[in-house]
Amino acid sequence: MDMPAIISEYFPGISVESISEAVEDYQPAWQVIQHTWSNETLKEIMQGKVSVPDSVINEAITESLKAESGGSEAADGGPGPGAEPPVTELKLTSRENGRLEIFANTKKIGRVEFSGTIEEFVHNKEDSHVTYRVRERALKDHGLASWFFSRISMSMSQKLFGKFDLGESLPTSIKGNYITVDCRKALEQSKLAKAEIKGYPVLDMLEIKNAVPHDGYIMFETRLNIPQEIQVAALDLLLRRHTQEGN
Repeated sequence: MDMPAIISEYFPGISVESISEAVEDYQPAWQVIQHTWSNETLKEIMQGKVSVPDSVINEAITESLKAESGGSEAADGGPGPGAEPPVTELKLTSRENGRLEIFANTKKIGRVEFSGTIEEFVHNKEDSHVTYRVRERALKDHGLASWFFSRISMSMSQKLFGKFDLGESLPTSIKGNYITVDCRKALEQSKLAKAEIKGYPVLDMLEIKNAVPHDGYIMFETRLNIPQEIQVAALDLLLRRHTQEGN
């Protein structure tokens, strides 16, 4: 099933052909959407829950480490930065009890393990941040903790936002065992932010309310917040196409 067919589920009685033609009026934003979200992901976003397996997140983390060490292309398709990352291995494991376990082999202090929870995972047109609470092991090296959680936040988000460049690190605030990663400025440079429909960035139409670890995956609570102006224009266009087909 392609994307127009998915959308047809939400516009009963209007043909897939009508939707395919109408979509052309929203290029190039539609191309960015297709590149960022698979058919399955788009459908999950529209239904309000997106499941991201640990394997997908850990693969994204591995690719990020390779890019930073110069072992592969960077997220934008260019060469990796070449600076050696402070870890040789980093992966997470989601548990049914809501815990997020993080394992790393670091060059500075060796093996490091964290266990904690995702207290907040928020994205809307005004704010994009992730807050973790580490429940086991004190955070003594704030620089390393900032590095860890910047990469983990980016990799967790990749299925929803596509690849984006976090620079040296995402802005991070650490208070006790609470770590808050601010993703807003990095996401504003993403392709979703630059893709617009009637002047509205596609990035701002996606909302994330929460993220909860389960056994082997993280479930994101999502919402598509499409401005009324776009809904009216899209529906009007689809109806006109459908009426023309009937004549």
